[in-house]
Amino acid sequence: MSNILSVIANEHVEENESWKITDAVTADWALDKIREAKAEYSQKEMIVKEKIRQLQEWLEKEREKRDRTVNFFTAKLQEYFETAPRRKTKTQEILELPSGTLRRKYSAPEFVRDDEKLLNWLKERGMSEYVKIKETPDWANFKKTIRVTGEQVVDENGEIVYGVRVVERPPVFEVEV
Repeated sequence: MSNILSVIANEHVEENESWKITDAVTADWALDKIREAKAEYSQKEMIVKEKIRQLQEWLEKEREKRDRTVNFFTAKLQEYFETAPRRKTKTQEILELPSGTLRRKYSAPEFVRDDEKLLNWLKERGMSEYVKIKETPDWANFKKTIRVTGEQVVDENGEIVYGVRVVERPPVFEVEV
């Protein structure tokens, strides 16, 4: 019987014919097929993950080798940069070479802010044009007071709530093996 079911299922999968499970024996057999497919996939997944791990390990060693080379030559170029004539601007120093450019950029200062203190300072001085106010709905609490009617939401007074639409989701069918 198992061979007959295999032939039927393979034909269904390959030709996409309308094949149906009509009894508990066939349903149980289908569950076995799912279990086998998952086990086969798991084995292949394990092999691929191991290969990926090996390749990532190799790539990490290559990255470290690259970083050592780049860091070594960057340090040597920086030493040379300090002694070479270079073009200076307000924000950077530049040394152009045939194979590339060496550049020292001067960064803008970082502002470490305490937003609460800054906000109080601005408010005390009446500088409200520099104060942002952000309002958002309290959905978690509001949701507790509403009802769903079709695709609409109504509040506790039966009034339609605008700005909220209900989208029904289909039930999910699961197979556990």
